[in-house]
Amino acid sequence: MNTVTSEAVSIDEHTHRRFWLGVDGGGTNSRAAIVDEAGTVLGEGRSAAANLLRVGLDNAVNHIHQAVNDACREAGIEASQIVAACIGLAGVSQPDYHRQMLDALKAALPIPVIQLETDARVALAGATGNQPGVVIIAGTGSIACGINSRGRFARAGGWGPIMGDEGSGSYIGRRALESVMMSYDFRGEATSMTAPVLRHFGVSSPPELTTVVYDSSSKEKGEVQSRIAQLSPIAVEAAEQGDEVAIGILCDAASELAKTAIAVIDQLRMERDTFRVAYVGGVFEAGELILKPLREEIQKVAPNAEVAPPIDAPVIGAAKMAQAIRS
Repeated sequence: MNTVTSEAVSIDEHTHRRFWLGVDGGGTNSRAAIVDEAGTVLGEGRSAAANLLRVGLDNAVNHIHQAVNDACREAGIEASQIVAACIGLAGVSQPDYHRQMLDALKAALPIPVIQLETDARVALAGATGNQPGVVIIAGTGSIACGINSRGRFARAGGWGPIMGDEGSGSYIGRRALESVMMSYDFRGEATSMTAPVLRHFGVSSPPELTTVVYDSSSKEKGEVQSRIAQLSPIAVEAAEQGDEVAIGILCDAASELAKTAIAVIDQLRMERDTFRVAYVGGVFEAGELILKPLREEIQKVAPNAEVAPPIDAPVIGAAKMAQAIRS
């Protein structure tokens, strides 16, 4: 843990206020927030994805820089006035990627102390109000992590769209795409998702989807994966309208997310504890289509767990972690 020295602390000469930065960056977008000593949010910024595995290191850093600049502009301060920053990003759990990103951020941002965490860690801090608990993140990717009353941390999932991310937007989008092809082949039930999926990719028939999905350069593959994840709202809308195929996809997604959370609960021996299981990410915009089966599965294992919205957004969790760097 880095400690801010008296020389490193930046103080606004006019108001004697100090400022901290929190950033939450995932596979879809990035958010930044500036807070003061009271935790009041003074400025916020937003930009595109900051997962270096999907958009590349340079693009990720540029997107973070843009979000930070927007937050500083709204707060009426310069980035150099920030005491410390906690930046939570997807794609930095591997040590080499963590080092590359941290070095790049230190070069790009005029902030004396920068702490780099995973996006899951800052989401946990925000979601539970820094209390023992679990957070499930399901946006473009998916992961769960938690901290128990003894301060032990555990995680499960978060391995990307090829090796994992079950229950995520990528998973739901991929399943929607598969369902369209299965329906076309008469291997599966007909689904109302076919027409909107074809429109999403700008093609007129299911066989043409192979050209969009497979005939892409390496540079474009990340974009294709992102576009597949963007099919998730199509599945949600179809489920809301009673499409049985889409309903089944969302039930499966909920089951996978529950398994991930239960894996964390098991590792932390929290089955008998009372704690919050908070949910974060665009997948949960499906509401009870996801939450009802998720809640039922988790409470079979941990009956005292409360599946509830986060107390704070991940970006605020990051800002609060930044404030703690001074201690």
